[in-house]
Amino acid sequence: MTRTRYDYRKAIGDGLDASVVTAPIQWIQRALPEARLTIHRVGRNGLREEVADHPALRLIARPNAHYGDIALWSGTVLSWCLDGNAYWLKVRNGLGRPGELWYVPHWTMEPKGSDDGSEFLTHYIYRPGGGIAPMRIDPADVVHFRHGIDPRNPRKGIPPLDGVVREIFMDLESSNFVASLLRNMGVPGMVLSPKSGGQVSDDDVKATKAWIDQAFGGDRRGKPLVMGAPTDVSQFGFNPQQMNMSEARDIAEERVCAALGIPAAVVGFGAGLQSTKVGATMTELIKLAWRNGVLPVGRAFADELDRSLVPDFGRAEGLKAGWDTSEVLALSDDEDKLTTRVMSQVAGGLITLAEGRDALGWDVDPSHQIYLRPAMALETPAGSAPAARSSAALPAPQPKSGQKARATPAQRRAGAAYVRALQQQEDPLQKAMEQRLLPYFAGLGRDAAAAARPLLAAEDLTPKDAPAGETKSGETKSSDLVVAQILDALGIPAHRTALQRVYEGHYLDVAKKVSDAAGLIGLTATLPDPVARSIVGAGGRRAGLIDLEAQTRKALFEALADGRAAGEGAEALATRISEYVEGGPWTAPGIRARTIARTETKYAQNISTVERAKAAGVQRFVVFDGRLGPGRSLEEHIARDGSIVTADEAAQMAADEHPNGTLSFAPHFGEGED
Repeated sequence: MTRTRYDYRKAIGDGLDASVVTAPIQWIQRALPEARLTIHRVGRNGLREEVADHPALRLIARPNAHYGDIALWSGTVLSWCLDGNAYWLKVRNGLGRPGELWYVPHWTMEPKGSDDGSEFLTHYIYRPGGGIAPMRIDPADVVHFRHGIDPRNPRKGIPPLDGVVREIFMDLESSNFVASLLRNMGVPGMVLSPKSGGQVSDDDVKATKAWIDQAFGGDRRGKPLVMGAPTDVSQFGFNPQQMNMSEARDIAEERVCAALGIPAAVVGFGAGLQSTKVGATMTELIKLAWRNGVLPVGRAFADELDRSLVPDFGRAEGLKAGWDTSEVLALSDDEDKLTTRVMSQVAGGLITLAEGRDALGWDVDPSHQIYLRPAMALETPAGSAPAARSSAALPAPQPKSGQKARATPAQRRAGAAYVRALQQQEDPLQKAMEQRLLPYFAGLGRDAAAAARPLLAAEDLTPKDAPAGETKSGETKSSDLVVAQILDALGIPAHRTALQRVYEGHYLDVAKKVSDAAGLIGLTATLPDPVARSIVGAGGRRAGLIDLEAQTRKALFEALADGRAAGEGAEALATRISEYVEGGPWTAPGIRARTIARTETKYAQNISTVERAKAAGVQRFVVFDGRLGPGRSLEEHIARDGSIVTADEAAQMAADEHPNGTLSFAPHFGEGED
């Protein structure tokens, strides 16, 4: 170090026994897990979508069999703060993907380049200790988190505490000095000397000291002392104020915390608590600690994951790791203020819904590229009067206590015309969704076969002299492993997103048709944007109810079992996989598409009716059901035909409806009720 020959770095060691170092580091270790690690997919148009089930997130959550993600991040933060470098070792599975992650102490790992300097990084030297020889590790098997770049060794990060080594030493020495004095006072407790310079033999000195220790030590402290000869007795020691090292220790606390970006008061150091007396509240200091000490560390970690871990699990283009702080209590006030400001801008039509969601860190998709306008705000030319309010917005009367309200004949006739219009729309809409689903499932089966073909070909499943399902060596490859490899190569999350788009597009088409039918009952035929968004969102949620991965996995297992039992080769097996995956739980893709289209079209009509009417102020609906009659419709469905239910009850009934059900709703306006 400059201006000194003393090796302060060596004197303080690894810093793990210095409270001035470990206290702020432990604060960061406790704080970081409050945020949630996320991975988002960012499209070319800037739209973001969270990939909640990304395999990298699952691996970090359970890195190995011996500890979880909190312990993993704690070790990473410790090495980052002490050394500016933190390392994870990847242990790869049979698929060649990371199956385990292990934190390794920073002093056991060293990045190396080529001997001639032509390559920046060629390997890491790992020294686990315990008599184990050093290992050469491929850089692809290491996640190296760096704190910036150390100009003395650009392959490594620079230690954040490098500039405060002397202050750490000051704190340790101050602590050692005071502890030594308190342990044995550091000097004699009293001095006994002969009066008037008399001489005493060594034996008398030893005997007197032993007698003093025995007579006045331990529980005998404070007993009177009587000497048999003229003797001077002097008290010797330090005043406690003379041992006060607080000023030197305060400097160490302040500078170490400053190097880590954490206010000293947040950690609990006395030096920082003084700042709370001059206007800075603890709440403000904790926010400052998050902004300067925790979030920058988290962003650096996420950036390295983008480079060193996420690409190990397939295509990483457009994927970005980050931290969701919406549930961090210390930042909740800021989140509330930001949310309130963004919501007012969205509600006022100043920014799009997509821009608002992106500002809050939420998922964004094409359906959010809209401006919101108040439902009652009408564009009216200057000098003209606004349109009269629709009678549909009048509040509906409440049913009598203890009775289930039922529609009058006039109300049923009005509602029946609307329901008939919906029934006429069902078949064309259902066929339209079938036409969307058939190519989707065909593509899913085709992609599954393409993913399986090279894996099956590698097994060499075409021997003539081996039993069915075995290779020439007589070994059968595990179906579990083959299915896992196919699913991994297939990329279910991308197909799940595509299915969601199919649902959302169909639900929007249904909503437009239902809005057309609304003119039969006195509602305007336009489809308000908030209603369209709500209905499209319902379609996306319905798509999420389909466990596409489980259905595909089951189809793969069945295809492998049937194909191997028949002694099929790789190409025949791949063809079988395509057919089984395309058909899914049904015997054929046509039945699969038809069943889903029928169910979703009916549900989309019902939810569109409810949302469209609610936007116009309608809160109750007439139930139409049991139209197949006794013996074909359930008695409970026939019984509820003609009843009046609330919007929430109607939505729940629609969600619970059987795929072959005939449930429909018509808005109830409240006139002519019995």
